[in-house]
Amino acid sequence: MNQKKRKKRKLRTWVKVVIGILIVLLLWLIVYPLYQSQKKSTSQNNESTENYVVDTDVSIIIDPGHGGMDGGALSSSNKSEKDLTLEYALQIGEDIKKLNPNIDVSYTHTTDEIPWENVNSLDYALDDLNGRMNLVNDQDPDYLLSIHFNSKEDKSEYGYESYVRGDDIASDTIYKYIVKNLDAIPWSKNNGCWSTEGYPLQMVDMVKAPSMLIELGFLTNDKEAKELENNEFKEKICMAIAKAYCQYIAEHPEASQRQDVSKNPNVIPENLPDNLKSEETKSEENNTDNSQS
Repeated sequence: MNQKKRKKRKLRTWVKVVIGILIVLLLWLIVYPLYQSQKKSTSQNNESTENYVVDTDVSIIIDPGHGGMDGGALSSSNKSEKDLTLEYALQIGEDIKKLNPNIDVSYTHTTDEIPWENVNSLDYALDDLNGRMNLVNDQDPDYLLSIHFNSKEDKSEYGYESYVRGDDIASDTIYKYIVKNLDAIPWSKNNGCWSTEGYPLQMVDMVKAPSMLIELGFLTNDKEAKELENNEFKEKICMAIAKAYCQYIAEHPEASQRQDVSKNPNVIPENLPDNLKSEETKSEENNTDNSQS
């Protein structure tokens, strides 16, 4: 029995053309949005960076809280606060320099070795604060940012907050920029910008420069602590803070307005180092010394 050979059907030329066009269109629909997104992101990053670059002689000191013998709080993974503050401080400083290389960035310390630390001190906490304060005031920066992390017995507490002087408009404004940038991530919740009036903080009230102490989250909250230790979150949080400072400096490239520490009502005049005491306080102390001799 003869079997007829089946002829293979060949696709017509126009069908091949249509299929080819459809494949190209499909690839275009997949690749083009990705290309545009990348192009837009690169453009925004370049434009964003350019927006922060201004001619300025402004300087900022970043203070990683704790260090040396003082580990600070512990996270749920047993990571010490001093390690996190150092990581965040160095990253924020690096980001500020990326955004505006003209800003002078320095630190109270860049390793766990604390230059002013006195391990034999009878009042370690006070001596540590005095060491930081003296270093900052000696260098006389335009801004001071002190990095910390919070802790509480109530492990459900979360969020970030800052402490500034009541009359420090610069730091108050910068914090508003920080909040806006952190909300865009989004990161945790804003617990507020608190005045040190009635709650004096040495690294805020006894420093000449506009000063902010920021608590970036709760290490005693398991979820928040894990996110704070996560590199992706850390990079976003640090860049948010760096952008806030660079934005304010771009708007105010001139030297900052320092405070007369001796006139700060939160400060006990006798506790000030001699170079920050008013002439009136010095005179009163001399009169007291003379009367006792």
